[in-house]
Amino acid sequence: MSLVSLVIPTRDEEETIGECIRRSVAVFDEMGIDGEVIVADSSSDSTPEIARSLGAEVVRPKKLGYGNAYLAGFRRSQGKYIVIMDGDLTYDPQEMPQFIKLLLNGEADFVIGTRLKGDIKEGAMPALHRYIGNPLLTWILNLLFGAGISDSHCGMRAMTREALDKLNLRAGGMEFASEMVIEASRKKLRIREVPITYSPRKGASKLRSFSDGWRHLRFMMLYRPGPFLFIPGSVA
Repeated sequence: MSLVSLVIPTRDEEETIGECIRRSVAVFDEMGIDGEVIVADSSSDSTPEIARSLGAEVVRPKKLGYGNAYLAGFRRSQGKYIVIMDGDLTYDPQEMPQFIKLLLNGEADFVIGTRLKGDIKEGAMPALHRYIGNPLLTWILNLLFGAGISDSHCGMRAMTREALDKLNLRAGGMEFASEMVIEASRKKLRIREVPITYSPRKGASKLRSFSDGWRHLRFMMLYRPGPFLFIPGSVA
């Protein structure tokens, strides 16, 4: 059984998945740990073939969606610790050790990267996301659920197996990112942040600023409707 499972969701990432896996395996080797790479793939290009050729296990989610990919990967994972990360090299696999060490040392149950306190490379994040979207949605999430973090949508994260088992994760789409943080906070997990580097991705972005932002906000409204119902009621 592997000590660390790295789960990567992919959809047409043939340009970057090979380098992402190579860097990740190099980190496992440098740390002297047994790690596995699981690619949850919904591609129509050669992404899965490249991943398999480099020793990764490829799973095919039954449904499209960011959350569905991770849920499929989690079901296949065997590690005591789980790291999640996109496969487009916007996140650097060589920054995984600082996440893993916090778990190994028993200092955290759930670790999340923060791009906003780290190094955002030129062109990596639109100004709308950096200065309005992410801070606003993170502020709302912290206000409602007390997570106490600075970047609720950072996709580079790590957790213990025990922590993952406590999270009631169901969301199939992008709102999965919010659900994970909300559940970690509600279950009183020890959450730590790690400043990271965020780089421009290759190829077209799959994010849809307004629709994805609305999905996160709507999810929080459905998860805890009370404060949102109080606002119009207090105005009436």
